[in-house]
Amino acid sequence: MKIIGIAILLLVTSSCSNISKLQSAKSSPQSTTTLNLSNSGLTAVPPEIEPMINLQKLILFRNKIETLPDFIGKLTRLEELSLQSNRLTSVTPEIGQLSKLTKLDLRFNRLKNLPATFSNMDSLVELDLRNNLLDSLPENFGNLSNLEYLYLADNNLLTLPEDIKNLKKLRLLNLGRNNIQGKFPAFIGEVESLIELDVSACCSDNNLPDELGNLKNLEILYVSSYQILSYGIGHGNSRLRVIVK
Repeated sequence: MKIIGIAILLLVTSSCSNISKLQSAKSSPQSTTTLNLSNSGLTAVPPEIEPMINLQKLILFRNKIETLPDFIGKLTRLEELSLQSNRLTSVTPEIGQLSKLTKLDLRFNRLKNLPATFSNMDSLVELDLRNNLLDSLPENFGNLSNLEYLYLADNNLLTLPEDIKNLKKLRLLNLGRNNIQGKFPAFIGEVESLIELDVSACCSDNNLPDELGNLKNLEILYVSSYQILSYGIGHGNSRLRVIVK
């Protein structure tokens, strides 16, 4: 009981502390560049954030936020936005106006789709969409030309857009535990920059394509025990480690 009591006290203390941060930032909104409101019990993004036009980092981790307000698009200096572990079911199209955003964390929400404008955020380097309900990605997803780390595991993706092969800087692609129909897309073999790839339990066909053998920079490949690898996948690549999940 004592341990539980301490945990509750810490949570309440953290929440009060973060609300105090909001009040402090509210007094000088244009001077605020970083705001952390994680674990604050928020059910909505506070409207007091709208005037904070010089905000570069906004952390809203582990709240109860269900919608993202349109004014998020006005925070055009944002470089990092974390909405991990909330209750988001959709994302406003205005998010596409965040042209300087390099890191976006939307994992552990309830997202079923993403707006077409999502592909406008071409400064993104890291995008985390794990543990949502996505069954597809928006058109022109390949426009995210600076993307290096893409986490899509634990969704319900039925297909992948072919222009994902245009992500020439992509180093990590996590597709584990999805529902891609038919054969795994061979065009992934054109993403030659890949160093780490997770395809475990991601598609209905257990045969992985020969084209994965074209990924000569690949160092880590995660697969499931029942997936069938082509003999040539590791040929000529002594650095490759195949890890069975």
